[in-house]
Amino acid sequence: MTLSRPPRRIIAEDVLAGRANVDAYPFRYMYLSVPTPIRPGSGRAEFDARVDVVLAAVEMLEARGWELVNLEELGQIAFMRRVER
Repeated sequence: MTLSRPPRRIIAEDVLAGRANVDAYPFRYMYLSVPTPIRPGSGRAEFDARVDVVLAAVEMLEARGWELVNLEELGQIAFMRRVER
């Protein structure tokens, strides 16, 4: 029996709520995102709120030994790398 591997995608809200344990994350790279794509016709406020959630999670992870590698989808996806200590 093969154990399932954890996903590379981590939901930004899960990081902020403490539901994602990145300290035990086995890989050096992961990406943060919001759970669903933005709806067509959404306003600027919704878009800004989504980006804010991703960037807040990035800042939280930077304090835990991760660094931002790149942002995609206008800031809705953040690629992160664990920093060697």
